[in-house]
Amino acid sequence: MKKNYKELLEKVRLRSNPEAKMFKANVIMNESLNIPYSDVNEYVKLAMMGVPKEYTDISKNAAQMVISTLKKNHGNEVDFKFQGSVETNTHIWSENDVDIVQITNKSNTIDRDGLDKALKEEYRFTPTEYKNLKRHADSFSSYQGDQLSDLGVLRKKTEDVLKNAYQEVNIKKPKAVCVMMQNPKRNIDVVTAVYYKPVSFMKSNEGYKKGIQVYDKDLDKKLPAEFPFWSIERIQIRNIEVSGRFKKMIRFMKNVKFDTASSLGRKLNISSFDINAICYNIKPATYNTTHYLGLVGVLYNEIMMLIVNEDYRNALKSIDGQEFIFRGKDASKLQDLLILKDEIDSILGDIEQQTKLVG
Repeated sequence: MKKNYKELLEKVRLRSNPEAKMFKANVIMNESLNIPYSDVNEYVKLAMMGVPKEYTDISKNAAQMVISTLKKNHGNEVDFKFQGSVETNTHIWSENDVDIVQITNKSNTIDRDGLDKALKEEYRFTPTEYKNLKRHADSFSSYQGDQLSDLGVLRKKTEDVLKNAYQEVNIKKPKAVCVMMQNPKRNIDVVTAVYYKPVSFMKSNEGYKKGIQVYDKDLDKKLPAEFPFWSIERIQIRNIEVSGRFKKMIRFMKNVKFDTASSLGRKLNISSFDINAICYNIKPATYNTTHYLGLVGVLYNEIMMLIVNEDYRNALKSIDGQEFIFRGKDASKLQDLLILKDEIDSILGDIEQQTKLVG
């Protein structure tokens, strides 16, 4: 079906600045200066731009208000960190919630088996790395408290503090407390967690390699370790390597997903987490000098490879390497990837047609 790019353009403009504020222009590296105007080209450009920095800053300032409220009650017992797409500036308006992790300092989880094994294989590490591992082993002591009880108490205290401070607070989510702020109008999710220290962190002491285990209040348990700060680091580094093109592809794919879901009247079983992994899997050398319109073709080729090559698809992991994206997952995820492929193919065809008309 032929796309109405005037309508799509209006929607993406609204998503980029839903409060209609006067922000500075967000330009794509002057790449469009010599490109003849067309609705499809403009749609691609705006879909890749994402949300203006000033709007994002307002979102993060709103989250800081929530953090300040919690700090008054938690003191130094908790670390606060940002995670998610707002932190990496890969968000679009439809997912403009801000994710905060509050991490207890009372205790942590350590990969003790991995550490013990590493200490028996000194040859695998540099002298500095091995010395770091030894220090972690020597300073290790079993926590005498009840970690799960601590996390449950922290979660309950957080619910009470936020309910007293804000009018609309959702405490029903098992992994997060959601504050629906009204001024500015933002949703702030607060996740409760404990640090997880893998060997990769202990040998390097690089803070972003620390993982977290999120507390699920319904299950009263810690969930498997994840590495959101390492993912953020990798996203930032990759984006620098390709002069901003990596984040453009993520934003574009998210906008296409949003528009597709709107036209279908249902959500697509492809998450932002999945989109990050798909884009990260593309070798930088294949697009590090590619024009922004050419990135549409780069994305199409990657998605086609995932669709036609089962081994390639099943090997795809999350950016932190902890989770398979398609292997063992519901078949609807592949079906929705096919839908996204068709949408991107349609846009690619319109770009090529417009190029022929201009030529």
